[in-house]
Amino acid sequence: RQRTTIVWIANRDNPLTTSTATLKICNTNIFLYDDQSGRSVWNTTNLINHNINIKESLVAELLDNGNFVLRYSNSKSFFLWESFDYPTDTLLPGMKLGWDCNKKLNKNLTSWKSLKDPSSGSYIFAIETWKVSHGLILDQGQLRYRTDSTYSSFMNITETEEEVSHSLKNNTTNVSSISLLQMSYSGLLRLMELVGEEMNVLLHFPNDLCDFYNVCGDNSYCNFNNEDSNCACLEGFQLGHDQYVSSLTKTKKRCVKKSYSSCHKKEFKKMKNMKLPDTQYTTVETKVGFEECQKRCVMRCNCTAFANMDIGTGGLGCVMWTGDLVDVRSYNNTNHG
Repeated sequence: RQRTTIVWIANRDNPLTTSTATLKICNTNIFLYDDQSGRSVWNTTNLINHNINIKESLVAELLDNGNFVLRYSNSKSFFLWESFDYPTDTLLPGMKLGWDCNKKLNKNLTSWKSLKDPSSGSYIFAIETWKVSHGLILDQGQLRYRTDSTYSSFMNITETEEEVSHSLKNNTTNVSSISLLQMSYSGLLRLMELVGEEMNVLLHFPNDLCDFYNVCGDNSYCNFNNEDSNCACLEGFQLGHDQYVSSLTKTKKRCVKKSYSSCHKKEFKKMKNMKLPDTQYTTVETKVGFEECQKRCVMRCNCTAFANMDIGTGGLGCVMWTGDLVDVRSYNNTNHG
């Protein structure tokens, strides 16, 4: 028997009292009515399109890609409303997460409350809107995980004035397979592939203890070996004498910057197979190459690290960090920057 995967729920936080309901189009909106009570449990009042022609007949349609849309009967491509703008816990091909300036929408994934309860849970996968965008897992508002280069390998990331969005890449040649990204009720972000009747989990995040956000504290990195995690200061930093920070399962001394005789005489150490620090406090120069990036960082006394924007290609784009370096880890393979 074919397995059913629920990918979207209209009224997840306002359930029906019985198993029967009626869907109606009224005044250019879709309404879902509980047949027993007669009350509306869901509707599409958040329309952001203007100049709606009320004389044209409207159609509600479930498209082959899973998008439930409200459109004019004579228009196949213009949607007055679409479910892809209001995700539940699952990202489908063709959907986008993140900020849409034109529609004034910030689209996130919110987990189910439990395995059998589809109401909103405590885990949210959100897209940060800084100059170098990442995905974030939050648990009741607390940051738990930030995505790395593995995530970027299967996601399209767009950063413009109109939108900061993440969408699934079409990496498969199998026309019968569908890729899904799901924020699970257990707190795992899972990349899955549905092939026929089989659902396979390809990747999940967090993957180990070092994946948790800034687990070792600022200016240090986490290393995971043989099911064991440990922390170390980054090059150019050392343990402070009287500064402490909570990391992993204990409190340890905080890593602080080593002193230099001159600001412009500082040296940089190349570190491979590392997760880049959080990019909240960075300067981004999109048309600057690696060598020029290094020169600019050396000349800035508060610059603590620099990197290409696209580590994989080594092309243009300069990111310079100022202040503390946050949420860094090492990897034991060469598939990371």
